[in-house]
Amino acid sequence: MAADLRHRCEALPANSELRPLARVVLREAVNRLSTGPAATVARVQSRARLIQALYRALDRLDTTQQPASTT
Repeated sequence: MAADLRHRCEALPANSELRPLARVVLREAVNRLSTGPAATVARVQSRARLIQALYRALDRLDTTQQPASTT
């Protein structure tokens, strides 16, 4: 998921307001995932929150990258 978000972030225009959000989520993903396996409940919950943040960021990118409907 982080790799997908990174790829989509790189495809955003330089002035996109979503780029900083995606970069923050990616930076947090690197920090949390570099600690090794989650052995405690708190670390599992932390990873779950990270996954939720990654999904929210991807959803925002999906929403903004969909072509506008013409009616």
